[in-house]
Formats: sequence, C-alpha cells, structure tokens
Amino acid sequence: MGEALRRSSPSRGPACEPRSRTYRPRRSAGFTFIELVLVLGILAIIISFAIPSLDGLTPKYRLRTAARRLASQLENARVTAISRERWMGLRYVFDDVSLDGRPFYQVIPPAPLDDPHQPLAERRMLSKTLLPVGIRFYQIVLAGNRDADGGVVDVLFSPNGTSGSHVVTLASEADKFVSLKFNCITGILEYLETAEAGFEHFED
Repeated sequence: MGEALRRSSPSRGPACEPRSRTYRPRRSAGFTFIELVLVLGILAIIISFAIPSLDGLTPKYRLRTAARRLASQLENARVTAISRERWMGLRYVFDDVSLDGRPFYQVIPPAPLDDPHQPLAERRMLSKTLLPVGIRFYQIVLAGNRDADGGVVDVLFSPNGTSGSHVVTLASEADKFVSLKFNCITGILEYLETAEAGFEHFED
C-alpha cells in the first residue's frame, strides 16, 4: 500500500522548483545629507536677503500699532463719557522729563459726584500709555483748527457726544505719519497716512 501511495503522489519536477529572483535594494525615502545641506544653504541665502527688508518695515508697523491702540482708547473714552453722562477725556504729553522724554497719553477720569466741577489738575489721572520707541506725537489739531505741537494737551468728551473732535498725528523716526481724525458727533475715526489732516468746518 505504501508503494501505491508513492506512485500516486505527483512527482516534483523542474516546474515546481522556486524561481530565482534578482535582489534590487530599494532607495529609502527622504533626503540625503548632500541634499539637506543644499536646501539649508538656499534657505540661508533667502533669509539674508529678507532680513533687511523686514527691518525697514518694522517702524511702519510700530506706527500703525500705536495708532490702533490710541484709536481704541479714544473710542472707549467717548463711549464711557456718554454712557456715564459725565465729562472725561484724554491727556496727551509730547515729552516727559521723568520718562526720558518719552511721549505718552492717559485717560482723564470724570470728576467725582460730590465735586462735579473739580479742576483737571486735582484729578488723579489713570495709568500712562507710552508710545512705542521711535514713535512720537507730531501735532494735535483742536477745535477751530488750532494746532499744538508740544507740551500737554487735554481733550474732553461731553456726555451728549458733541465735544471732543480732534486730530492726532503720530510720526516715526523715518518721518512716516498716521493721523487719527476723530469726529465725536458721528463717532467716526479715520486713519490717514498724512500729517496734513483737519476738518473743513471745525466747530467744537
């Protein structure tokens, strides 16, 4: 019986032998060291050209940032004066000896309820907001198109929203300008990249 089983089993011929395959190593994905060095070299060249241009833009963005921050304070002071039905405003200081000549502005709080006519000199001003380094007040245009280019300037907003219109012009070291033209009646605040900003009929 065992002999019959051996006869019935298929013979292992050449067709059943495993085929030989040629081994081809695959290249691993990624960068070689030389490619990586070349990419880093190209990036270094691009950055070396980009850095000077970014330095030139920095004062411009500092100026715009200072203008946006001041605009927020202006709008907030006007809205607060109207909502609280009390006079308040902003004080602009072109240069302060105690701060090495740094310009700043601060909110003028309303007079206390028990002394509604308290002079500004007796009020305790809120914290100072310094302008960024290299940014200064160029001029402030008040009612009647009167301009001030130094010292201390106080602008008050009335509870009924009819007083306090003015123009604040900021300047950078590169003599770039941004003027904030604030109309207290409409509440509209315009950004103008010029030092020559004012109102055609400016009565406050």
